[in-house]
Amino acid sequence: MVRDDSPMTLPGTVRARSAEETWQLLAPLLPQFGISRVARLTGLDCIGLPVWTAIRPTSLTLSGSQGKGATDLLAKLSAVMEAIELWHVEQPLPVTVQGPVTEVAPDCPVTDLPMTLPYTRQALARVVWEWTAGTSVVSGQKRLLPVDLVRRRVQRPEWSLDLLRATSTGLACGNTREEALLHALFEVVERDVLYRDGQCGGQARTLINPATVDDPYGQEVTARLAAAGMAVELSLVDGPYGLPVCLAYLWSEDFPVTFAGGGCHISPAIAATRALSEAAQSRLTAIAGTRDDLPSDPASFDIPPFRPARTAGLTPWPQATAHFGRAPSAGFAAQVKDVALRVAHVTGHEPVALDLSEGSTPIHAVQVVCPGTRSRLRRAMPR
Repeated sequence: MVRDDSPMTLPGTVRARSAEETWQLLAPLLPQFGISRVARLTGLDCIGLPVWTAIRPTSLTLSGSQGKGATDLLAKLSAVMEAIELWHVEQPLPVTVQGPVTEVAPDCPVTDLPMTLPYTRQALARVVWEWTAGTSVVSGQKRLLPVDLVRRRVQRPEWSLDLLRATSTGLACGNTREEALLHALFEVVERDVLYRDGQCGGQARTLINPATVDDPYGQEVTARLAAAGMAVELSLVDGPYGLPVCLAYLWSEDFPVTFAGGGCHISPAIAATRALSEAAQSRLTAIAGTRDDLPSDPASFDIPPFRPARTAGLTPWPQATAHFGRAPSAGFAAQVKDVALRVAHVTGHEPVALDLSEGSTPIHAVQVVCPGTRSRLRRAMPR
């Protein structure tokens, strides 16, 4: 059981339960979420960072979900959690009301939602949408949001216009609702900061010397990458939220494709290890071919020559992260409020949470929608 709101610090992550307790609760529920098997992918690559996959044969989105972690159990849980997230967005959301925004939800900032094209509020004024009820993360007020923010195109009625872009940004699972909300908000911040950085041509990046990362798990990750002969580029990316966001690139001669990973967390060390391990996970996923949406042609991957942007004069990790100070020891609820207020200050809109899971389940699934934030459209993170 989750006894209080205090985060439990694990290598590379923070959770409300131990990995062993979470797996004990989740393992009997895998068939309920359509998960037929989980598999260890780690040995298919030379890096050795744990990567697992969870398979859902009857999925309506992706049948293969990958997960990474400091241990096999943490990576297995990560894969299973991602599969459970996708299962939840495949289930029908309750439709509270149907109608145009001007009549149904005049306070909804529709033009700041992720759209397939930029539309004016006037152009959207008469569009009839189905709406579902969400909850403002800080104030707790009920807010209506279009169901199509979550519902994928193949699940929408034939008559609906393809205006809203449903993404996995802000989709998260956790042992508690607050844990899920916090990880969802971190993902929103990460993707918005990297989007902003991409818009300015990478000018927000501070290149880091990976060998100077002083976190014990971070040192283990960088040592494994170095031992495997990986060329590593690690950056701390500046953004308006005052939270650590990291971006990592990996390349090697044995598989000459550039793989990227991003990470955000209140702890700079966790942000860095998330970025590095996500890049390693992306590489292993391509090797294993276990994602439905991977291109079958190797030429489709981003394979330009990899030349480190700089090999000398890289910023030491302690110097680059000194201004963040020590990560606070506050509980999940206080951290959720802090990050949500940061987002509201930057965007002018309070984040809204859609609760996707039943209250009785030991795992909570949410999708956090933050109007005014953005994420990239293409798979690759431009270098």
